[in-house]
Amino acid sequence: MRESIGGMWLFSIVITFIALFSSFLAYSISYTRAFNTKNEIINLIERSEGYTPCSKGMDDNAGADNDGQCDVKNMTEEQLKENKSVEAQAFYKIMKAGYNYSTAETIDCTSVGHGPDANKDGGYCVTKYCTDSEGLNNKFSVYYKVTTFIALQVPVLDITFNIPITGETRTIYYDSGDTQCVTGGE
Repeated sequence: MRESIGGMWLFSIVITFIALFSSFLAYSISYTRAFNTKNEIINLIERSEGYTPCSKGMDDNAGADNDGQCDVKNMTEEQLKENKSVEAQAFYKIMKAGYNYSTAETIDCTSVGHGPDANKDGGYCVTKYCTDSEGLNNKFSVYYKVTTFIALQVPVLDITFNIPITGETRTIYYDSGDTQCVTGGE
C-alpha cells in the first residue's frame, strides 16, 4: 500500500512538471512571435513615415475592391507582396511569422489604451497620437502606438487569454498638420 501511494505522488509530480514546462514553452514561443511582430510593424511604420491603410487610391494597390478598401484577410500572398501599404505589408509579415491573428475578433483595443477607432485587422492595434509641436518651426509631429497580443488558448476549458505587448514608434515630423489622430497619448 505504501509503495502504491508513493508511486501515485511521483506520477502526479511528473505530470505537473510536464504541464508547467509545456505551458512555459507555449508562452515563450507566443511571446517571441508577438514581440517580433510588434517590432516589424513599428519598423514598417517608421520606414513609411506613417501608417498607410490599404486603399484603392494608392499606386500599385493590388486587392482593392470597388469601395476602395482592401480586405487584407482575403488577399492572396502575391497581392499582399505587391501592395505598398503598411497595412498589407504588416499582414504579410504576420502571416509569415506565424503570429496568431485568428483571435482578431476577440481583442479589445480600448482596454489597452488605444482609441475607439484603432485599426485591429490582423490581431494588432495601431493608434496615431499627436504630440505638442510648439517650438518646432511649424512642424507637425506624431507617433504611433502598436499593440500585439499573446493569445494563449486552453482547448479543454475553451478559454483564451490575450496578453498585450505594446510599443511606440519614434516621433515622426511633417510639414503640415493632420487632424486624424488622438491628442496626447500616455
